[in-house]
Amino acid sequence: MALKKLLFFTVLTFFLSNFALTQWQFVGFQTGVGSFPSISVSGPNTVAIGGGPNGQPKVYLSINGGVNWTTLGTTGLGTLEFYCIWMKDANTIFTGDGGAVGGAGGNASYYKTTDGGATWTVLGSTGGSAGFINGIVFSNTNPMFGVTESDPPLGAGQPYYLSITTDGGVTWTVTNPPGVSGAASAQNSIVVIDDQWYGFGMNAGASRVYYTSNGGSTWNVGNLGIAGSFISGFAMSTDKLRGIAISNTSLPNVARTTDGGQTWTSVNTGGDVTGYGTVKWIEGTDIVYISGQTGASGVVKKSTDGGVTWSTMTTGGITGLTHMEFFKDVNAVGITIYGYAVAGDGSVIKLVDMVTSLNPVNSEIPTEFKLQQNFPNPFNPVTTINFSIPKSSHVTLKVFNSIGQEVASIVNKYLPAGNYSEQFAATSNLTSGVYFYKLTADGFSDTKKLMLVK
Repeated sequence: MALKKLLFFTVLTFFLSNFALTQWQFVGFQTGVGSFPSISVSGPNTVAIGGGPNGQPKVYLSINGGVNWTTLGTTGLGTLEFYCIWMKDANTIFTGDGGAVGGAGGNASYYKTTDGGATWTVLGSTGGSAGFINGIVFSNTNPMFGVTESDPPLGAGQPYYLSITTDGGVTWTVTNPPGVSGAASAQNSIVVIDDQWYGFGMNAGASRVYYTSNGGSTWNVGNLGIAGSFISGFAMSTDKLRGIAISNTSLPNVARTTDGGQTWTSVNTGGDVTGYGTVKWIEGTDIVYISGQTGASGVVKKSTDGGVTWSTMTTGGITGLTHMEFFKDVNAVGITIYGYAVAGDGSVIKLVDMVTSLNPVNSEIPTEFKLQQNFPNPFNPVTTINFSIPKSSHVTLKVFNSIGQEVASIVNKYLPAGNYSEQFAATSNLTSGVYFYKLTADGFSDTKKLMLVK
């Protein structure tokens, strides 16, 4: 009996500890963040909040996972509260303010510090009488490329204000994408994949996003076809095909694209996610998070299949979530995702989400992508397929019949660099004949032939 009790409590402890690692928990509280604070993460325990009360720009920094916070200096800053923030590390931080005091907008500015907030430098100002700096975002795949985005400085429907950097934020070049009738843009809705694909959510009229897929040469409107017009969250996969967007109203308010933003369909997340919803797609994976409100309670939804299905996460009873960000740490067994979200009252919640992957067959790191011939071949009913990936990537390994129809998905997940061995077991409905298996990873693709003989 004692042994059974020990085993029970051991299993229970294991379950609870792992459950806690994959749910949000309250970690700290910071006063004076303003009504719409933003958050940025540069490491597992390094996080910053940008905000401030009316007319008081504030940046707060934590280096112990949100437990304790330091108020950074304001030398060189203006007198307007911040509406967005992006940190490269604890020393290098970018922020953008909200234009005129009181939220009217206009002549918004964006800043940079390289000494942990001791001094700040003005990088640029929008001019005009309308708009806010709604986002400063750098590409995860090309960290030297970043975009600062503002509402149209001359009012809704006029050209937008974008400032582009290709040297990590040292210098910036202003561009002005064409305006869209009646629309400005939404705070923290900007998404940047690389120097070709970036965009943001609109805030008026029909539910729409605005994006470029060719580095700003042309701009496209994506009509979401969902309720609401304020698109507060927008995210894309690094494949530049799949994306999720959310409005700040009630259902149906989440949409999904699989063709790079051209067409969108409504998605059922299993319940309302209203308020200033945020969407974040974890680079190189199929994991997507949505944050917002359900009634009076904060809520975070999670998808592990690119937004097709969703589960609800706990949020520690926090209300009024305004923004969330993530840091992805690649390790030997997969990835660990560190997430932080902030609420309008200054509450901060944290997520540590461990995602395991397939186990490499050995510890050797290959130097090239490679798909090997299956063995045995011909086979019945099981064969082995070996492949190698020299860098962490989202990997798919699929089997197709002779007319191109998918008959099996063997691998469809994020994997660290390594050599892998997978088995394909032909199901009873597959007939004898020639089939093809295809490996895709980080732009690499290779297809080989296999033969099933029953």
